[in-house]
Amino acid sequence: MIKIVHFSDLHFGSGERYGSLNPEAGLNRRFEDFIAALDKPINFAVDNKVDLAIFTGDTYKHATPEPVYQREFAKRIKKLSLNKIPTILLVGNHDVLYRIDGSDALDIYSTLDIESVTVFNRIELKNIKTKNGPVQVISLPHITKSRLLAKKEYRNLSIREQDKSMIEKVKEALKGYLEKLDPLLPAILLGHGAIETAQFGAEQDLSIGKVLSYPLSFFQMPQLDYVGFGHIHRHQVLQEKNPLILYAGSLERVDFGEEKEDKGFIYLELQKGKAKHEFVSTNPRKFITVSCDLTCSQNLQTDLENEIKDKKQAGAIIRLKYKINEEDTGHIDQEKIKSILSDSFALVIQSEIVRKDRTYRIAELDTSLISQPLLALEKYLFDYTEKEKENLLKKAKDLISLLD
Repeated sequence: MIKIVHFSDLHFGSGERYGSLNPEAGLNRRFEDFIAALDKPINFAVDNKVDLAIFTGDTYKHATPEPVYQREFAKRIKKLSLNKIPTILLVGNHDVLYRIDGSDALDIYSTLDIESVTVFNRIELKNIKTKNGPVQVISLPHITKSRLLAKKEYRNLSIREQDKSMIEKVKEALKGYLEKLDPLLPAILLGHGAIETAQFGAEQDLSIGKVLSYPLSFFQMPQLDYVGFGHIHRHQVLQEKNPLILYAGSLERVDFGEEKEDKGFIYLELQKGKAKHEFVSTNPRKFITVSCDLTCSQNLQTDLENEIKDKKQAGAIIRLKYKINEEDTGHIDQEKIKSILSDSFALVIQSEIVRKDRTYRIAELDTSLISQPLLALEKYLFDYTEKEKENLLKKAKDLISLLD
C-alpha cells in the first residue's frame, strides 16, 4: 500500500482584502491563514510518513508572485524533501506565464533539481519511486494555446475549433501513455482543468480565465487507479472507483462565494486496482453572512442587534447585509454594531436603502398652472421637507429670473 497526500489550489496572495497587517510578522493576517492551511497537508504528510505528496496546481494568485509568497511555499516543499517524501508539483493555469516559451511559476524547482521534487509542466508519463514501490504518473497540467497558435494552420480557426483541436491532441496523448502503462503497477493521472460533470465553486474573483473542458470519459479508464484534479475549488468525487476520480478542492476560503464549502486535502491509500480516500478538513477561516430585512421593523436597532448576536462567531469574517427604508437610515447606530462585532476577524457592512416611490402625476397639476411654474413646482414637491422645498424653490426663482 502506498500512502499519498493530495492537495491543490493554494492561491497564495488571494483574499487579502479581508486581512490586516500583523506588525510582528510583517505579513497580512489572511496570508497567515493561507500559510496555516498549507501547513496542514505538509505536516500530515510528515507526521504520517506518507510515501508521496501531490500538489495539482495554482500555487499563487498569479504567475509572477511576490518573493514572500515564493519563500513560504518553498519552505514547505523543502520540509517534504528533507523528510525524503517524493513530491509532485503540477502546473496550473495561475502558474503559467502566457508566453510562447512555456515558462511558469514552478520552473525554479525544475531548474534547481531539488531532491525528490518532480515538476510536471507538460503531458507525460513518469515512474515516481517511493519507499513502498513505484507509482506510474500521467500528467495533464494546464494546457495553453501558445504552442498551438505558433503553428500557422491553427491561427485562423475559431476559438471553438481551436479548443476542439486541443482536446483531440490531449486525447491522443493520453491514449498513447495509457497504452504504455505497466498493468502490474499502480497508475494515477493528475490533472489541472475542468471536467464537464464537475460543479464549479466560486472562483470567479480569481479570474480563472479560459481553460479546456474535458469529457469525464477521458479518465474512465480501467488502466488507472486514481485520477486527481485541481482547478475547481469545491472538493467533489466524480467517480467512486475504477478509477476513483475527484477534485481535492482548495485549502482555504477566498471569499463569501465559498462560505458554505469546507476546505481541505485528500489522504489516499493506493494499491493496484484499489484506491481508498479520505477528505481531511483544514478547518478554514469562517465566512458568515448576516442578513436582516428591517423594512417592516418597529424596533430597527434591536432587531438588527438580535440577528447579529444570533449568527455571529468570534474570529469569523462577517458580512452584515441589512435592508432599510430611506427614512429610517438615521436610526441605526453603526458604531454600536461595530462594537458588537469587534471580535470578528474582519467586518463588511452593506446596507440596501429602499427609496420612497415618487408620485409624478398630481391631480392639481393641470393646464391652469402653466403660467404659474413656481406654484406648480411647489405642489410637485409635496413630499419633500420644508427646508428642502425652500431651497429648491429659491433655486427655481433664480433660474426663472435669468430668463426674464
